[in-house]
Amino acid sequence: MRVVVFIFLFSFLFGANVTSTKKEIIQTKYYISKMNQKLDKLATEINKKEKYLKNLNKQIINLNRQINILKNQLKDSNKKLSELTDLKKGYETKAQKIQNEITDFISENYFVNSIKSENVNDLINKEISQKILEKYSKKINTLTSQNKKILQQIKSVNDTIDLILQKQKELKNKKQKLSQLLKKQKKELSLLNSQKLKYKSKLQNLIKKQKALQNRLVKLNIIKQRKTNVTQIGNAYFKPKIANYKGSKTIAPIQGRIIKKFGSYIDPIYKIKVYNDSITIKPYRQNSVVRSILSGKVVYIGENNDKKIIVIKHKNNLFSIYANLDKISPLLKKGSYVKRGQIIARVKDALEFEVTYKEKPINPVKVILLK
Repeated sequence: MRVVVFIFLFSFLFGANVTSTKKEIIQTKYYISKMNQKLDKLATEINKKEKYLKNLNKQIINLNRQINILKNQLKDSNKKLSELTDLKKGYETKAQKIQNEITDFISENYFVNSIKSENVNDLINKEISQKILEKYSKKINTLTSQNKKILQQIKSVNDTIDLILQKQKELKNKKQKLSQLLKKQKKELSLLNSQKLKYKSKLQNLIKKQKALQNRLVKLNIIKQRKTNVTQIGNAYFKPKIANYKGSKTIAPIQGRIIKKFGSYIDPIYKIKVYNDSITIKPYRQNSVVRSILSGKVVYIGENNDKKIIVIKHKNNLFSIYANLDKISPLLKKGSYVKRGQIIARVKDALEFEVTYKEKPINPVKVILLK
C-alpha cells in the first residue's frame, strides 16, 4: 500500500499578479512532493514490519502449541525414565543369569572349564561336538530363545528411553527458540511504534503545509475554497470540484504504470482520507523521454532542487502539467509552441502528471491512453 497525500493544482503558476509568490509556492510544491516520497517509503517499511511481526506471531503461536504437545507427551517423564532404567537393569540381570546358566550347563556336562570365559554366541557357534549339539540342542535352544527375548526387551526399553531423552532435548531447544522470538518480537514492536510516531508527525506536518498553501492560493483568488471534512485524527480533507472532460483520448506523456492514482484515498497507516489531483507514472525504462500530450504553448518552466516543472496551455483552457522532471529539452523555452508527441523532457524515477480545465482538475486517465 502507498501513502497518497494532497497534490495541489499547478494552475496557480500562470495566474494574474502572483509573480512574487511563485518561488515560494514552487518550493512548497517541491516540499510536498518530497514528503510524499518519504511517507511512501516509510509506509512501505511500516507495512513490511507489520507483515514480519504477523509472521513472527504465527511462529510464536505455533511454537507454543508444539511446546504444549511435548509437555503433555513428557508428563512424568523423569519418573518414567527412572522406572525404565530399573526395568532395563532387571532385564540385563535376567539376561546375564540365562547366559551363566547356559555356560554352567555345558561346563558341568562336558567338563569344559574354559567355557566360562566365552559368551553365549561363541558357545553356540563353536563346533564343540556334533553329538553335544544333537543331544542338548533343545535345552540350549530354550535358553538361547529366552536370552534373545530378553535382549529384545532391553532394546525396546532403550528405544523408549532414547525417545524420551530426544523429546526432552527438543522441548529445551524449542523453549530457547521461543525466548529468542519473544525478545525479537518485543524489539520489533518497539521499532514499529517509533516508525508510526515518526510517520504520524510527518503526515501532520505535511497536511499543515498543504492547508497553509491552499489558504494562500485562496487569498490570491487562484483557487476556490475547498470543502473541508474533519478526519479521524483531526486533520482536514479537501476535495475540489472535478472538471468533466468530453474530448477524445490522446497519447500518454510517458509509457509506464500508474503508482499513484487520481482521487480520494485512505491513508494506509492512520486511515486518514486524502485527495490527489494528479497521477504518478513509473516509466518502464529509466531516463525515459516525456512528450507533450497535445499541441500547445509552454506557459511555465520552473526548477527547484534539480527537479523541474513544465506547464503547457492547450486549446479550450486545457492545461497539462509535468512535474518531477530531471531534464528539460534545451530547445524548450517559455512561450515555445510544441506539437503533440514532441519530446519536452526526461524523467528518471516517476512523472507527476496533472491535467486541469478552467482551474479544475481532470482525471488524467480520461485524457490520455496509457498502455
